[in-house]
Amino acid sequence: MNQDEAKRILVKELGWPEWMVELGIRAKFRCEYCNKYMLSDIDTYDGWQKDHIIPGGDEDLSNLAIACKTCNFVKRHSNPQHRSSGDDRESLLAAAREIVNERRRKKEEILEKTRVAAEALIKGQG
Repeated sequence: MNQDEAKRILVKELGWPEWMVELGIRAKFRCEYCNKYMLSDIDTYDGWQKDHIIPGGDEDLSNLAIACKTCNFVKRHSNPQHRSSGDDRESLLAAAREIVNERRRKKEEILEKTRVAAEALIKGQG
């Protein structure tokens, strides 16, 4: 199947908007923050979200990124401009990725504490 056929299937048969196809191609259908493949299973496929790299910025494709639900949630309204080495998309995306990865690490720590506590509660039920 060539690219034109693939795009036609996504847009015409599956109802994807053109911008979503373009974002997907650019990102190789991976979250631009954690690199998760967004077509690996139904959970990631249904969790694919559009993120504004600069919150409140325009809808131009240069300000948009594919994000998994978790990365989009932990990034929220964070503006990467204060951490960025430049104003180009790649610099802003790299700075946003740093923000997301720091917050993901903190959430991992919380998750591990939650797991330990939950397992203790389950064991206590007998």
